[in-house]
Amino acid sequence: MVNSGDLWIKVPGPFWGVDTVGFSVRYPLGPDPDPGSAVPFLVEGDAPLMGKLGRMLRLFSQRELFVDCEEPGEAYSWSEPIPLSDQLVVMSFRDRSMDGGGDPVRAVRNRLANQLVPLAFPFLRDCVRVARLRLDGLISVRLVAGSQPEIELSLPLEKIGVGNGDRSLAEL
Repeated sequence: MVNSGDLWIKVPGPFWGVDTVGFSVRYPLGPDPDPGSAVPFLVEGDAPLMGKLGRMLRLFSQRELFVDCEEPGEAYSWSEPIPLSDQLVVMSFRDRSMDGGGDPVRAVRNRLANQLVPLAFPFLRDCVRVARLRLDGLISVRLVAGSQPEIELSLPLEKIGVGNGDRSLAEL
């Protein structure tokens, strides 16, 4: 259910060869959230595929092993995924741009990147970089905010900013 105070980003079927797994990101609308607050992700789909994907998503909380988190735009982390059922997993994105020390200009740039880039894109990039999952060549993104008209756009994978993985979710 969409609360009028929420913005949802929904991405159906982003994985190559699989149209039964997708994810949603919920942004509460209103005053500027605390930079350290978590943004929930719901990943859902067919039970057998979700079991496979859940194992891959566990790697996200250790993304610093796969990605140089000191690079611009990489100041964030993921929680451990929590299965709510065999078809639904919840995890969260946490902005780490303002976590102590370092260059204040860089911190502000990272904060802006974390605020302006839809969180669906870091998730998709990490699906490729961390889990090496192969994504569909065209990613559909839907924006839903309460009573506002739904906005849907489709982007070629190249516009999201990474190559593609070598693992097919369907074949894991």
